[in-house]
Amino acid sequence: MSKPILPAVAALSALTISAFAASMNWNITEEGLSGVKGGQGTWSVNTDGENKITGSANLQLDNGNLLTYALSGSVKDGIYTITLANRSDGKKGCVWTGHIPAGADKSHGLIGQAVCDGDVKLIIRAGF
Repeated sequence: MSKPILPAVAALSALTISAFAASMNWNITEEGLSGVKGGQGTWSVNTDGENKITGSANLQLDNGNLLTYALSGSVKDGIYTITLANRSDGKKGCVWTGHIPAGADKSHGLIGQAVCDGDVKLIIRAGF
């Protein structure tokens, strides 16, 4: 390679690394504090280089119904703030705040509460 091309290759490599998105499947349990007791399934989570999160959820509720929704949010200082939009169960305005459980290893999962419109609260556990 000639010398003028090397800086361009280095700049392109840096841009590619910063734009890299990590994709993971998280095992999810969701428990309602009233009504349907809970559900299990997965979140397909994409995290970009700026700690922005996008993805989707596919769970099966205890009553056999399927639950789907979209994920969007961010992670900062180990706290995940994720909006659970377009829920197929009709719950609106749900935002989950997740964190590493006290005394746990961050490589195993998160726990937190989602608060939805109408004072609906859900406990969501994520394992990975």
